[in-house]
Amino acid sequence: MAKVLIIEDDLCLAVSLSEWFELKGHRTEAVHDGVEGLELLKCSGYELAIVDWQLPSMDGIEICSRYRQSGGRVPILMLTSKSSINDKGIGFEAGADDYLPKPFDLRELEMRVNALLRRTSGLFADRRELRGLVLDRGASTLEINDRTVKLMPREFELLEFLLRHPDNYFTGDQLLNNVWGSDSQVGVEALRVCINRLRSRVDVPGSPSIIENAKGWGYKISDHFVSSANKSEIAKLQE
Repeated sequence: MAKVLIIEDDLCLAVSLSEWFELKGHRTEAVHDGVEGLELLKCSGYELAIVDWQLPSMDGIEICSRYRQSGGRVPILMLTSKSSINDKGIGFEAGADDYLPKPFDLRELEMRVNALLRRTSGLFADRRELRGLVLDRGASTLEINDRTVKLMPREFELLEFLLRHPDNYFTGDQLLNNVWGSDSQVGVEALRVCINRLRSRVDVPGSPSIIENAKGWGYKISDHFVSSANKSEIAKLQE
């Protein structure tokens, strides 16, 4: 299962792609504006991005270029009605990993997506470690204080997301958008329950919680926890 970002301003196509990906067992988030798409791509844990060339506010070429300049490594499949060899060259030079002209056959899309996801499997660490806390993506487990705890999928994704952005506060809505994605049935109360469960499993009695919150700012990994880690540990978490 992969987490896929779709940046496509054709609403019908975006819905069709989302339904197709979810039918294949993937999770999707769809946005229809270039600037919003770039911001999501830069701060969220996606394994693949599907990007249209022609978008409002920022086109797909600029999204690719800016994302790669910022160090982003998620594979990008560009969709466009432009099909000349020169257009393809522009797309690849901007940072796209593959290029699929519209209209396209879903069987071809599937082959290209599977090829890109095979590459993605080697991009992100299966294990993330910080001060003796180990998140194992493959097993969806948390190892801490010589204990191994099996996490629910959302608990794992929430903790991993916060660990990858240790210096940033995120509001409830931002966490819901980044971790729960397009699941509109989930509200802030579900987030609070998830955070409380994580704290009960991770925190050490008498010590500050690993997840701190500040009124008006939101949630983050606590400064106390991060300050005890070295720079190399933090860098690995953010890969």
